Amino acid sequence: MRFWTEDDVRAQVTMAQAIGSVERILTHEATGAAWNLDKTMATWPVGDARGSAHALGAVDRDADLAVFKTWVNTPSGASALMTLFAASDGATLGVAEAGTAGALRTAAVSGVATRRLSDPDADELAVLGAGRQALRQVEAVAAVRPLRLVRVWNRTRDRAESLAGQVRDELGLEARVAATVEDATRDAPVVTLVTRAAEPFLRGEHLAVGAHLNAVGAILPSHAEFEPALLDDAAPVVVDSEENARRASRELREHDRWDAVHTLAELVTDKVTRPAEPRCTVFKPMGMGLSDLAVAALLVGGAA
Repeated sequence: MRFWTEDDVRAQVTMAQAIGSVERILTHEATGAAWNLDKTMATWPVGDARGSAHALGAVDRDADLAVFKTWVNTPSGASALMTLFAASDGATLGVAEAGTAGALRTAAVSGVATRRLSDPDADELAVLGAGRQALRQVEAVAAVRPLRLVRVWNRTRDRAESLAGQVRDELGLEARVAATVEDATRDAPVVTLVTRAAEPFLRGEHLAVGAHLNAVGAILPSHAEFEPALLDDAAPVVVDSEENARRASRELREHDRWDAVHTLAELVTDKVTRPAEPRCTVFKPMGMGLSDLAVAALLVGGAA
């Protein structure tokens, strides 16, 4: 049985590989060979904020993998573990520290959605939020679109300045800090929300015509980053897991038009495509076991 540290994961898996592996695993889901195990969670008060505990999993018969991930997230920090098994005989393959893997898979699904839902010529990204996940989100969009500028907004300006510096130093991209949400999103062809906002702050008028939105941050049933009315003019609206979205996405639950919601597997297999002239497109990932399994497949060399 192997044990992969955070350093091992960083050394073994690139963002481009993670995006490709997610796409491959989703084709397995589309044929019925792979499926998610429903996410479960609990929350509790931590001072003025909240902590949360999560568990999810997935099985892929084509990749001969079954994985489970558990993690705890608090205002002071987070930690996660992923266990890997062979689907064919139940053999334990290993355990991985899953902080880095989680950031990779969360960003990789945004990369998959951005590749298929954004304007192919999109060269600017507005990223709203400057926490632990933000840099990898920028990296994922940069892996699928020729970014020349990244605009950064955060409620706390010094965090935004820090992220902009990381974007320049680690990704080699031009970055500037925006003073307001309006300044960050104006005419931006791709917008990524990756915040801990409890109440919606992005409105439909903030998005340029044709913009693609990755709404990554609000994964608790009590939280929301964008106003549900934004979805009135969005098509398509895509989720990674409809079951998890129905359970925990406040924005989608309040909008309550599930017949207009599609899955990432449908997008990857071209059952759903970007319209020629959309008002906007939206991707709302809630986290799913198959994206973790996609990273696990790379760790064991089984993404086929």
